[in-house]
Amino acid sequence: MSGGTAAAVQREPELAGQTVVVIGGSAGIGLETARRARAEGAEVILTGRDPVRLIQAAKDVGAQRTAAFDANDTACLQRFVRDLPAPIDHVMVTAGGPVGWRTCTRCDGSASATEASPHCAVPPQGSRRPHRGLGRAPHGNQRKAPNPTT
Repeated sequence: MSGGTAAAVQREPELAGQTVVVIGGSAGIGLETARRARAEGAEVILTGRDPVRLIQAAKDVGAQRTAAFDANDTACLQRFVRDLPAPIDHVMVTAGGPVGWRTCTRCDGSASATEASPHCAVPPQGSRRPHRGLGRAPHGNQRKAPNPTT
């Protein structure tokens, strides 16, 4: 047996030299994603609705740039994307709802787009995509999403 110690394995940061945009990056999963991206060497651009929270998040992670707007406001989102510096390597969206999708009350795949519940989504009228559950049935019971049909 040798008396030496194992040297620590060093690696290059996975996102060195890349730019990551986090839409909804001032709190929660978005903020944690921004922290991880910075730790892996990325430049980070954050967005969020609350300017005060966004400024604090940007300071915490050392964001390159910020933009305060509601991600559900299509015009603001389009303007933000249009004005982004190039190149952008990754975009993480943790804000806003699914565009064009409505929620339903039943998880059996037969719900109409006029029904409402926070745990399921129904595609826009005319879409070929099936109704899909978002992973939780009412009262916190776990269930599988319905099998997609074509």
